[in-house]
Amino acid sequence: MPRILIMNAGNAQMSGADLTATQLSLAAKSAWRSTWFAQQGDLIVSPVAIPADLLHYIGATLNFDPSTVMVLMPEKTQENTVLDDVTLQSNTILERIRRHIVQSADWKLRPCYSTEGVARVAAILGIPQNGDDFALQRGPDLLNRKSHFRQLATSVGLPLPSGCVTTSSDELLRAVNSLRFETGMVIVKLDNGAGGVGNIILNGNDSVPLPGARETRRVLWPSFDPDALWSDITTPSCKTVIVESYHLARSMFYLEFEIEEKGSIAYVNSGNIRLRRSEDRSEKALIWTGLELPSDLSNEHCSTAYAHAHRFVEFARMLGYRGMINIDAIFSIDGKLLFNEANGRWGGGSVVHSIAVRLLGPDYSNSYVVSSVRDVRSRSLRTAIDYFANEGLLFDSTHKEGVIPLAADQEAGTVECLVMARDRLASRNLEHRLLTML
Repeated sequence: MPRILIMNAGNAQMSGADLTATQLSLAAKSAWRSTWFAQQGDLIVSPVAIPADLLHYIGATLNFDPSTVMVLMPEKTQENTVLDDVTLQSNTILERIRRHIVQSADWKLRPCYSTEGVARVAAILGIPQNGDDFALQRGPDLLNRKSHFRQLATSVGLPLPSGCVTTSSDELLRAVNSLRFETGMVIVKLDNGAGGVGNIILNGNDSVPLPGARETRRVLWPSFDPDALWSDITTPSCKTVIVESYHLARSMFYLEFEIEEKGSIAYVNSGNIRLRRSEDRSEKALIWTGLELPSDLSNEHCSTAYAHAHRFVEFARMLGYRGMINIDAIFSIDGKLLFNEANGRWGGGSVVHSIAVRLLGPDYSNSYVVSSVRDVRSRSLRTAIDYFANEGLLFDSTHKEGVIPLAADQEAGTVECLVMARDRLASRNLEHRLLTML
């Protein structure tokens, strides 16, 4: 059954109305990366053009004819834009979709984020889906706000860091001064800031950058300026801030599920979240280097985390949500399981998992380790493909191991790559070769 893939990452529902240049750029890169979901006969609605060489390489790697995939984008698109509901529901986009889908009677909508606009488009096109009524009331926003996550997670008994929701600088001050005693550190989170860009860690001691925030600040307790912090972290469209005790992590991971259209819950994958310190020691944040699937949690830890996460997903199902949902968590250095947030949309590991299933089979996690590696230096996708082929590193379907360039960021001169190997050691050795050769 052909699908309409809607690349609407970075929309206002997901990241707020006040997007930074970095967030806009990430939305465009997400569209290129998400093109790897494509299958024979799909229609892609994208905020940006999909490079022809990328689509052809995807087809060759995943064994389908890329010429059967149609790509639609706004006629007057700007660089680093997002596919918001207004654009998606424009007469131009709707008419172009309508003209295309008459070629087949059965279509499915597969959005990154189930917005009200997506549900309205489904109704206009005659492609109703379970979960549309929930989306029409902006229900998925409940699963993409940090404040709502604390509220919903508490109701189903998920273990959370101590914390609270604040809506003023006075409340922020009281929360920080109360929570700082638990670990000596506090994390302050913007309600709708995706990817950690809206988070700041306050530490009573000197510290290197810590995971989960755009900045780690030294604070001389109890004197800090709550008004300045409030002004720094909030945006014109979001005046809700979450304050939590900050715990150092032994393991950082996520679990991903899909609530299918008829309401069944499918466990999809889990993975390690990997970060590194920048070579520029003035950099205030750690650099996200990629994901590693499956996670390296022990069986006991994995079972415990799964049981809690499944309870939350079951609650989301009962609310009416349908689609992908991923939940971030840590095991702290003192062994506590703590959940951080949930996202009702495609996650960072969704594309990685999809590719692995198509190339290695549905049980790949029993025999393979699959990792994404960001910021591999290369001038272009073609350069990376040729180089890896010459070095004998490019993935081949016979040995089912190697490197797959996912998408290029020509402005930065980097490529994100996927590494497939038989075990964790082989995967990390291949990653090391990848990063040191180029």
